[in-house]
Amino acid sequence: MFKILYPSQDTSIFEVAKTLNTGLDEILEIGKRDTTGGTSYSKSRSLVKFDLTQVNSALSKYSVNIEDCKFFLQLYTTHAVNLPSTYSVEAKILGNDWDNGLGFVNSNPIIKDGCTWSYPISGSNWTSGSQNQEIANGSNLFIKGIGEGGSYLEESPNTGLQLVFSQSFSQITDLDTAASTRNTDLYMDVTSAVRAWQSGSNGVTVPNYGFLIQFSDATEAASNKHGYVRFFSRETHTIYVPKLLMLFDKSSFATGSLEQFNIESYKIYTDLQKEYLDTSVNKIRIFVRDRYPQKSPTNLFPESAVKYLPSGSLYSIRDAATEEVVIPFNNTYTKISCDSTSNFINLDMSGLMPERYYRLVFKITSGIYDEFIEDDFYFKIVR
Repeated sequence: MFKILYPSQDTSIFEVAKTLNTGLDEILEIGKRDTTGGTSYSKSRSLVKFDLTQVNSALSKYSVNIEDCKFFLQLYTTHAVNLPSTYSVEAKILGNDWDNGLGFVNSNPIIKDGCTWSYPISGSNWTSGSQNQEIANGSNLFIKGIGEGGSYLEESPNTGLQLVFSQSFSQITDLDTAASTRNTDLYMDVTSAVRAWQSGSNGVTVPNYGFLIQFSDATEAASNKHGYVRFFSRETHTIYVPKLLMLFDKSSFATGSLEQFNIESYKIYTDLQKEYLDTSVNKIRIFVRDRYPQKSPTNLFPESAVKYLPSGSLYSIRDAATEEVVIPFNNTYTKISCDSTSNFINLDMSGLMPERYYRLVFKITSGIYDEFIEDDFYFKIVR
């Protein structure tokens, strides 16, 4: 099952414009820009924060433990410029609180009030490494930074707590598999960050200031790697708002007296309604029948009994207009359930954008076969 959260704050900060706030801009940017004709490059980074009260509500509502959940940070690319053939992006746990601000990247004159490269909050400096502030007395968690460009948490000595999250990218097409790896969207597992914010670490409650997103330290330091990526921000007027995807397993599988379907000949349909409220949680029934029903013993009417799909079957949700994958297939967290009536899934509609249409896609695995079935019926989320 899933829960989708949207940012409460996001902004970009620029080394070349150290006092510029862009809190209301529709774009987030990370990378290195050429500012001197190829002799040096100026860094850009982004900050994203999520209000995690919805996580607490979901944990209580669905009776799950945070240790049983996975969390993924999703950012969607608007465009990318002059990227190196390979690079990495990091998300670090922010060490200072910050003010979103009301600025735009093209504000004239620039708006300085709010988070900038120089200041997390107007009049307050980013923590520097020389300060090396400890989160709490006796803990091994420290706030690190150089006094500008954001601060982040570091563990010393290192006991294995994950505080930096990384995703590698390649702009080279794999000729052996004909698979292109040019996608620059961010889909990053940040589970340990959310767990640290919610339940603490090493006996210390870690404050939730969000993520500092940047080219990795190695990519930023490499003289031969530059370019930048722009992502849609929470202010975008598109569907590509940054997301924190919360996944947990609430599936069950008890077939009762149902018979398993025949992979050679079957038909799937659902009991989807045309519309669902954006505050609702709904059980969606999935019915499987033989494509060509067998005659009944009396030869009066064909038998078309409901069958069940294999226990490894999965579902995914796509935006009907753009084909964008909203909820991807996951072998643990998007499993199709079953009871004595039929297969089913539970959908929390609160994270799906209202006034848009969606559709379901099913992945049916049986033996060596993997089949993808697209439901013909679209459903709309309404306010």
